[in-house]
Amino acid sequence: MQNLANKNIQAMEPYSPPIEGRNSYAGYLLDFNERTEPYGEVVKLALLNFAEQNQFQRYPEYNDIEQKVANYAEVKTENILITNGSDQGIDLIFRVFTKANDEVIIPSPSFAMFYQCAQMCENKIITPVYDSADGSFPIDELLQSVNDKTKLIIICNPNNPTGFLVDLNTIEQILVEAKEAIVLVDEAYFEYSKLSAVKLIQKYSNLIIIRTFSKAFGLAALRVGYIIANNQIISELKKVRGPYDVNMAGAVAVQAILDNLNPLNSYLNEVMAISKPMIENFFKDSGVDFYPSNSNFILLKSKNADMEFKLLKKKGFLLRPREGFGFDNTLRLTFGTAKQTKEFITTYKKICQENK
Repeated sequence: MQNLANKNIQAMEPYSPPIEGRNSYAGYLLDFNERTEPYGEVVKLALLNFAEQNQFQRYPEYNDIEQKVANYAEVKTENILITNGSDQGIDLIFRVFTKANDEVIIPSPSFAMFYQCAQMCENKIITPVYDSADGSFPIDELLQSVNDKTKLIIICNPNNPTGFLVDLNTIEQILVEAKEAIVLVDEAYFEYSKLSAVKLIQKYSNLIIIRTFSKAFGLAALRVGYIIANNQIISELKKVRGPYDVNMAGAVAVQAILDNLNPLNSYLNEVMAISKPMIENFFKDSGVDFYPSNSNFILLKSKNADMEFKLLKKKGFLLRPREGFGFDNTLRLTFGTAKQTKEFITTYKKICQENK
């Protein structure tokens, strides 16, 4: 059968995260950096009320969602564009600002969608590599890679999967040195890191920030994200995004959440102030190497990642094996609640003792 797809698409592989069977897994899902418990009754009640109205035949009407998101992000409404997850935001930015043979700089390893979109747009991908010794950001290599063909630079902040957080001075240095390129800062884990480049939006016309409601807010199933940028960039992106790309259920859930941030703040405190140091101290005391993280996950250096992954999965803890760019034989662990963390530590101790 003749394949009529574009040649660059034929050469690609689909982004296929190991998602099959996760919903029926009986243990803890600590592999996708998701919130490990629901946001709370406020989301369920809002969705039930939406369902009871029984108006699914109508196209979405978003009301004041962009205003509420803007208030949360501390910007003007004109600086916000709601998207179908941050994945759509990434796709829009690549399609609007890059074309075939443009150079895109992706410090690596990083989120798989960046590479996927670059391949789709036939970009030339430049990959400065995070230091596999300490996970630090390759600023010198990145700046040396910038030239007149550079159209887009990615800063995943904190980086997934290494957890490294790039400071604002470094981001500003990149914005200045690469003033003819778009600098995309992915703040998917902003709620955990508490560091944002949002105050640089009005100062630098080449800065775009993307965020998501999939992580700390726990709405991964409903697919809502947003872009923060100056109004000119937002206007250009709106020309490509469809008018109804965000489903109404997702919009309803986001509005309910932004009216009640208490479940967000209590969960963040438990994960970052209790679970994170508990895990880090345990690994330090046990002689387990890991990369310093500024988010709700940690990347472990394992002597036998495949064996540990299988044993932990059998015992009720699903982690994410990682490899590539010098980070082979590592496992990414999502921090959960204090109770889940204590159970993980108990199980990990047993596994280590049994396999000495």
